[in-house]
Amino acid sequence: MSNLPHYPQHPGYSPYPHPEGLAHPFALALPGSRLGARVLDVIIWYVVYMSLGWWLADEIDAGNDTARTGLLVWLLTSYLIYFALPIWQFGSTLGKRICGVRIVDRETGGNPGFWDATTRELVWGVSIVIPVLGWTNSLRTWDQPLRQCWHDKLADSVAVER
Repeated sequence: MSNLPHYPQHPGYSPYPHPEGLAHPFALALPGSRLGARVLDVIIWYVVYMSLGWWLADEIDAGNDTARTGLLVWLLTSYLIYFALPIWQFGSTLGKRICGVRIVDRETGGNPGFWDATTRELVWGVSIVIPVLGWTNSLRTWDQPLRQCWHDKLADSVAVER
């Protein structure tokens, strides 16, 4: 036995630093985990999107004008189904689960609401289409104390470890 004093654990104690502005004691997700999760998510979503997208692209080449509208609708629908709905329901997508990342509401610590999850993912989607905006948004993970990118700030969400 050691002669060192034994300190009791207090309820609600977390060994992680508690960043100011975060309602609950979570460990923030590392930028590498967030990047890995996003890369996996984009790959998985792209495979799902292209499952119907190839057929619609062939229809567009064949001269079917409504296929062009169908392709755009499928792009937006599949994007929201893969990215926004799982974050709203579970706090993470498949890629985020694999990389150990969860998205939480900054104030409640729970899953973001439907509109917050949708806003978060649409802002991210728009930011990657605009080259300079996409890079500057990604570099915002160094923003302290909560490492929030613009899509996190607008949705009032935080990426934490699972």
